[in-house]
Amino acid sequence: MSKAKSGCTSEHDEGEGARKHDCVLQYYLSGFTRNHDKNSRLYVVDSARERAFVATPQSVVAEREFNRIELNGEDPCTADLGYAQFESELASALARINRKRDLSDDADRALVLRLIAELVVLNPDRTEIMRQHKQESARRLSELAIANRQGWESQKEKAAAAGIEGAAAFTHEELMNFVEQDDETIAAHTTEHLARDLQSVTTLYNLLHRRSWMVARAARGSGGFITSDRPVTLTWDDMEMEAGFYAPGFGLQGTSVFFPLTKDLVMRGRFDGRVGTLALPAASVAGINSRTVFYAGHQIYAETESFRFLDEYLVMRRGQDLLPMLQRSG
Repeated sequence: MSKAKSGCTSEHDEGEGARKHDCVLQYYLSGFTRNHDKNSRLYVVDSARERAFVATPQSVVAEREFNRIELNGEDPCTADLGYAQFESELASALARINRKRDLSDDADRALVLRLIAELVVLNPDRTEIMRQHKQESARRLSELAIANRQGWESQKEKAAAAGIEGAAAFTHEELMNFVEQDDETIAAHTTEHLARDLQSVTTLYNLLHRRSWMVARAARGSGGFITSDRPVTLTWDDMEMEAGFYAPGFGLQGTSVFFPLTKDLVMRGRFDGRVGTLALPAASVAGINSRTVFYAGHQIYAETESFRFLDEYLVMRRGQDLLPMLQRSG
């Protein structure tokens, strides 16, 4: 990403040395508040600090330095995501999309895809989270594969069909050696491949642009959608693949990208040609919120504590139940 004049401002609190950035993410997070305003309030669940609290989008961005990055030794403030032109254009696009409830405008959709690409690239620990998750999944699949050669061959075929290089060449015997030697390099390989795919915002933007995008609306009374400090999620569509050895990639067939756009709307991108809008009942909204919770870093953001999600037993729960559950699981 080229260096641009930033539209952000910085203030230094002498007590804590906090930097406050007036950036594009304030506009994004404001879509999850009651009034769609950066000075309105969000309900925040922070698993690291083990507490839930109310804050404004402005204070959330300032505290977490949500979008600070290092580019070739440059001051992160000068390389901030929220430079003025993009900030202004995206804010208008988000307002129009939320009003129209669709992504039919090509220019507005392009701005949101750029936001998604930058959110992914500017999360430096994303690949580590993916590596840990997929390594654990790989271990479980490996045990199954040793017991069931046919199941392993089935997943290899799916991975090769999705476009994963070298999937078909990885034999059952090699997998057995991997498990016996406790070799972690294979699990890491897929995420290293993903990291190479994310070398630039432009590369990822082009991959996202190839997908077909639908917008889903949360039904009234559902509690709405939530977002997080890692709002973009990438999953396999096939449940066996999602629980298995191979990590998904943004350019691979059979995968879905989910992005909560506002408290009322969520985007889903696939390589299936499907576009348009649909309405989701409370149970489906809760399922998408559960995915957001699973892939989050430390913070979840919602309009109120009344949002809904599914627990590990697929029972629908309210937002006020999330922090106690995270504390127990931690």
